[in-house]
Amino acid sequence: MPILAIAKLYINYLLTRKEYETAAKQCQLRLGNNKSLWEDAVFKFTGDQQLRPISAYLPTSESCELGPHVYEMVLFEFLELDVKGFLNLIKTWPSRLYNSQRVIDAVKAKFKDENDNELLESLALLYTYEGDYERAMPIYIKLKKKDVFDLIRSHELYNVISKQIVPLIELDREQAFKILLDKNKIQPNVVVHQLEGNQEYLYWYLDSLLKIDGNNVFQHKLVSLYAKYNRDKLLPFLRRSNKYVIQKALAICNKEHFNEERVYLLDCMGEAAEALSIIIHNMNNIQAAIEFCKDHKDNDLWSFLIDESIKNPEIVTILLDGIIDYVNPEVVVRKIKCGQEIPKLRESVVKLLRHYNLQKELLSAAHLIQLEDYFDYSADIVIAQRRGFQVTYGQSCPKCQSSVLTKNAAQNFIVGFKCGHIYHNSCSLTHCLYCKECRISVNDEADN
Repeated sequence: MPILAIAKLYINYLLTRKEYETAAKQCQLRLGNNKSLWEDAVFKFTGDQQLRPISAYLPTSESCELGPHVYEMVLFEFLELDVKGFLNLIKTWPSRLYNSQRVIDAVKAKFKDENDNELLESLALLYTYEGDYERAMPIYIKLKKKDVFDLIRSHELYNVISKQIVPLIELDREQAFKILLDKNKIQPNVVVHQLEGNQEYLYWYLDSLLKIDGNNVFQHKLVSLYAKYNRDKLLPFLRRSNKYVIQKALAICNKEHFNEERVYLLDCMGEAAEALSIIIHNMNNIQAAIEFCKDHKDNDLWSFLIDESIKNPEIVTILLDGIIDYVNPEVVVRKIKCGQEIPKLRESVVKLLRHYNLQKELLSAAHLIQLEDYFDYSADIVIAQRRGFQVTYGQSCPKCQSSVLTKNAAQNFIVGFKCGHIYHNSCSLTHCLYCKECRISVNDEADN
């Protein structure tokens, strides 16, 4: 009797004894790559719904690939009796072995109200095998499978994720932003449109986008977003960016009572007086008001600050201490009403007097030093001008252009000017005709 015939008899015997696991092993050992024998054997396991034991031994290579219906029978039994085993087969078996769409339909029919996670994951895998990533992705996200990010990158599903941006951020903000911030993969306008309904996510996105693209067209939205979610970043943003409408930004800051930001924006709009008023009345920061006036060097602002400060005796001395070298303290003192009590006024006045005495001494010392330098410099000039200078045979008279010195002459009559020009005695005038310095000197004398 042929060996295969004996093997078939032995397998049938094992099945009658319900030794399904042993029978499945014998199928692997005895049937080899004989497709027809394998298919006959599989059908013998269906009677008692025992396809599951043989699933681990079924041939899945291309050299011995059974009919799709065989694998589908095994999958359907697992789907009915062992959902986890079903998911494992979906993960391990090549999708070419069965008709994915028929299996998908069977999975959908199996769903209950609780929507088992194993079934959902199986369905996502089947959709992936079919290339239907738009249906697979929401399932992965629902299952909170972070593998979805690898799926997006490996299959370049950047067009598919446009409707899944919020769920992706909820799943893993860091990984989501790595994709969303790459403008070569997904345009910012797509992301912004999807995030308009979730302002906090929009803030996270635009704040991150600003770091890599300081000129993006959406940064004006950050004014309201920073005001709501991170005020600390608002003023630095207002100072470095010019991509927002200043009036709208001011309206937001007015509504939120953000005084520092209001001062900055009003100053930018040329409303320095209103900005100073906010510093004085809303921020109650006289020192900041003094610094504001120092920066602007505007007498009108100083007058406004002095007038407002006089109304509050507690800050008059702070003002007196701060305006030294910028405003005449007499202006402040004159505005103090007779009988008005100013705390620590005496100390401030003494400090002012000491400062002005010191200034007077410094000016006097500087004046003496200047005079000494002047006289020393003048003496050096006089000495230099009185010093003799050399005349050579090569020098010519600027007027007649002949040599000023004649060799072998008993006497040479020449005239030298302080500018350095030399003339024959017969050619000279009262001043040098060819020297700009001399002409200026002569003109000054004539004017005098």
